[in-house]
Amino acid sequence: MSETPVPNRDPVPRMRSDGRLTIGQLVDSLHTEFPDLSISKVRYLEERGLIAPQRTPGGYRTYAQADARRLRTILAMQRDEFLPLDVIRERLARGVPSPQASGTPVTSPQGLDRTAGLRREERLIPWDEALEVSGVEEDFMRQLVEFRLVDRRVGEAGTAVFTESDVEAARICGLLRRFGVEPRNLRMTRSAVEREAAVIEQATAPALRSPHPERREQGERQVLDLGALISSLFQLLLLKDMRALVR
Repeated sequence: MSETPVPNRDPVPRMRSDGRLTIGQLVDSLHTEFPDLSISKVRYLEERGLIAPQRTPGGYRTYAQADARRLRTILAMQRDEFLPLDVIRERLARGVPSPQASGTPVTSPQGLDRTAGLRREERLIPWDEALEVSGVEEDFMRQLVEFRLVDRRVGEAGTAVFTESDVEAARICGLLRRFGVEPRNLRMTRSAVEREAAVIEQATAPALRSPHPERREQGERQVLDLGALISSLFQLLLLKDMRALVR
């Protein structure tokens, strides 16, 4: 868990007089409940805007107890509710009580822009880091690429990289595998998503291609609204069929 102090990296965990935690101490404090948590995973969640540590004059991250509670909430939502990070971010922005905070709402470190996720340029994550953060093995990741569940890109150094969304998709696919659902079983899911995206494109193309900025912004909001409606309809139809399974 230790690291060599280099710029923008954290040193070997050591006790602090102000009661704040180093990144290593933070990981250690949650290890029993979340044994797969790593320093790389904490940094990844920071880059996704889910946690916001303070920095020492030397550039090292430090975390308050509130940060630890927030991180525990995020990890619990991932593990227990299988929620993707974007959904977790929205729930935190609305103020979701942390189970460890005696009812104190956990708030987002950043304001929520509805369309920011569409425009945001995602960080590209190297192959090895993507495997560590998603918790899947190399062979499984290759299967995800083969069935177009994630996109493997070529980075500046000529090595394989993935977007943050691809890493999150890989993590969710890894959870599905625990139930015996393999990448090949998800081909129809990928095809269904492409069909629904085509429906959204057809409905919003006039606005998105408009020369007027206000009209294009309206189109972006329409993309989100249509996506949310289609997602809600999908969930309701799926719930209907799931209810039939247990009757």
